[in-house]
Amino acid sequence: MHPVRILLTQHMPVNEHPEQMQEWYHSALKELENKVKHYAPLICEKKKPVPLKQYTPKIVKVLEFGRKQGGSKKEQERKQLIQKHKRELKGAIREIRKDNQFLARLQLSEIMERDTARKRKVKELLGSLATQEGEWKAMKRKKGKN
Repeated sequence: MHPVRILLTQHMPVNEHPEQMQEWYHSALKELENKVKHYAPLICEKKKPVPLKQYTPKIVKVLEFGRKQGGSKKEQERKQLIQKHKRELKGAIREIRKDNQFLARLQLSEIMERDTARKRKVKELLGSLATQEGEWKAMKRKKGKN
C-alpha cells in the first residue's frame, strides 16, 4: 500500500474537499500507518520450458522384402483395426451415396410425372376453350345472318 500512501500524501489537495471527505482521508492515512506489515509481492511461478521435439528416425528391421518387422502385437492389432474401420467407413459412404442417388432419381421421376400430367391437363383445357370459342363464334355468326 506504499504507492497509495504516497499518492494520498503528496498528490491529493485535501484542503479543497468537504469536511467529511477530509475526515475519511485522515482516517485512511492513520490506518495505513498503523498497518506496517510488509508482504512480498506476488510473483508467478516459473514454468519449465517446453522441450523441443527430437526428430530421430525409428529404425525398424526389414527381414522380408516389403514387410516391416518389430512393434508390439497391440500396435499391429491397432493398425489392423484402424485399416478395417477405414474400409468399412468408405463402404458406408459409398452405400449412402448410392441411396442418395436412388432417392434423387425417384424424386426426379415423380416431378417429371407431375409436370407431364399438368401439361396434359393444360392442353385439354386449352383445347376445350378453343372448341367453346369456336362454337360461340359460330353461334354469333348465325345470329348475325338472321
